Amino acid sequence: MSIPEGTRKILQELDLSSDFLSSDSSLSDVPSDFEPDSPLPPPPMLFPDQFPPRYSTPPPRSPIKSPTKSAYFLQSANATPSRAKPPKISPYFPSLLGDPESCLPFPPTDAPSFGLIQEQLAHDPFRLLIATIFLNRTRGGVALPVLFQVFERYPTIQAMADAELSDLVSMIHCLGFQNQRAKKCVMLAQTWLSAPPVNDKRYRKLHYPRKLDGRDIGRDECVDNDDPRVAWEIAHLPGVGAYSLDSWRIFCRDKLRDLATDWKGTGATAADFVPEWKTVLPQDKELRAYLTWMWLKEGWLWDRHSGDLTPANDKVLRAAQRGGVAHEEHGNWVLETSPTKPANGLHAME
Repeated sequence: MSIPEGTRKILQELDLSSDFLSSDSSLSDVPSDFEPDSPLPPPPMLFPDQFPPRYSTPPPRSPIKSPTKSAYFLQSANATPSRAKPPKISPYFPSLLGDPESCLPFPPTDAPSFGLIQEQLAHDPFRLLIATIFLNRTRGGVALPVLFQVFERYPTIQAMADAELSDLVSMIHCLGFQNQRAKKCVMLAQTWLSAPPVNDKRYRKLHYPRKLDGRDIGRDECVDNDDPRVAWEIAHLPGVGAYSLDSWRIFCRDKLRDLATDWKGTGATAADFVPEWKTVLPQDKELRAYLTWMWLKEGWLWDRHSGDLTPANDKVLRAAQRGGVAHEEHGNWVLETSPTKPANGLHAME
């Protein structure tokens, strides 16, 4: 089977090459393939009535002890000494914990949600993918208000497919890369209508999730679930890159495949069911933080490079149950808690 002819016609109508289907909504924390339509807006300062990157609502605050010299040293050990500057105050990213870009609030492990916008949109895969396009290289404090304005203006997939590019570009101009974002959103909607993602139809995504994956599948080839080759149900959609695929796999794939009613395994159809999120190794920082939190809920420390699991000791679990702020260390998230001994990679609260 191959991608429907309707998809090719849509490409022609939008004056896009067939390579556009392979274009990647790159990760927010690595260089993007977007060519800027206009300069990106400066990163916004976070104030109490705003939210950190990709969060749907301000996460619950947890008591956090004053940062220690050792915690600050994680950020400053290899830095060139420079003139001290007044700290920037943020309720979510305490300044002495290091670079705000490498810190995230961690809710207690018994909290009902982590706070990512993907959790809010998990029931609506199309909107979740649109959100990943908006969040590409853009802070949630800027992207999410615009995203929900767009959802209000274009409440259905059909409405987005019929959108005038100039109108959509005007609405999202403040995000930067507005022309490419708008084309990807409209093309995504039109392709979704002509060839919606369904179970048992998978398409190649080159070099995802590992290098060389997808090279044994033709550009227009569609494989079923009995085929052992690596392919994905949404890989034929434009604008779907690694971040979009990781988000969709974590929050939406199990439901599409009729394996469970949500990403947490509710209503699993098999006794040996393993949720898709447990197989994902994302590069995006917030997704890595979310999976770290999800594994901690089950009592494990997760290594984002290898996926290896280490049992979390009681001290670490008590720290995770309290929540706090975490920072990245060697690509993994470390919960900022105590000035003393680290335990299995997470500092334990006293």
